[in-house]
Amino acid sequence: EVIDLWSAQSARTRQKVTSVIRAFWTWAEQEGHVAISPAARIRRPRAERKIARVLPANARPALLSSALEPRDRLALHILLGCGVRRAELAGIQVRNIDLARRRLWVYGKGRKERVIALRGPVLAELQFYLAADLLGVGRPPQVDDYLLYPIDRRANGKGSEGQMVYQYIGRPKDPMSMPAIHRWWYKRLEDAGLVSPGRTSGLNMHQARHLFAQELRRVAGVEAASQALGHSDLNTTLGIYG
Repeated sequence: EVIDLWSAQSARTRQKVTSVIRAFWTWAEQEGHVAISPAARIRRPRAERKIARVLPANARPALLSSALEPRDRLALHILLGCGVRRAELAGIQVRNIDLARRRLWVYGKGRKERVIALRGPVLAELQFYLAADLLGVGRPPQVDDYLLYPIDRRANGKGSEGQMVYQYIGRPKDPMSMPAIHRWWYKRLEDAGLVSPGRTSGLNMHQARHLFAQELRRVAGVEAASQALGHSDLNTTLGIYG
């Protein structure tokens, strides 16, 4: 009855529901509530193959040219040129960057460490970022600062014409939350003219990772793309970009 209830849903949704059902009855069998799991022979349905959606062709130059702050430009270079995930970008601190060796350490799913080689324009942006004052802070970055951090807006009286004046205070010792990273990304898209003002869907940040992966696969092969993306299994890369 439960399976029939979900029969009209997509294959991927039915896969998840089937896994939950099987996991529950496996637990019931292990705990001794039933002799044999009645769901043991239920097979997960085959899902349609998803096509990796990428950013528009003009997204890269538009994003990089419209970003005014050094931290935003560096974060976009890392996102577009290194294929990092959203959580990996959120966790980057200055201590994770080794300019002399041209290396960047990021931490992904399960806190797995991944070392990324830095080359090309991102190095120039990195040097500029390390020498510039941080937005809302007024000093250069320190080793325990996060690349992307929250910035609080506080009222600071009224101007000469009665308008409200705001003061922006950054908190570089704190990482951005995932919703804040999402809003930051769509603000960059809005500044670049790629989405309309206020829009927060349609051009997911993960599409930047897909764009990086497809370009790398084209020039260096699927194995190089798999290693750069941090996939533990080549089949994962093949299933998305093969």
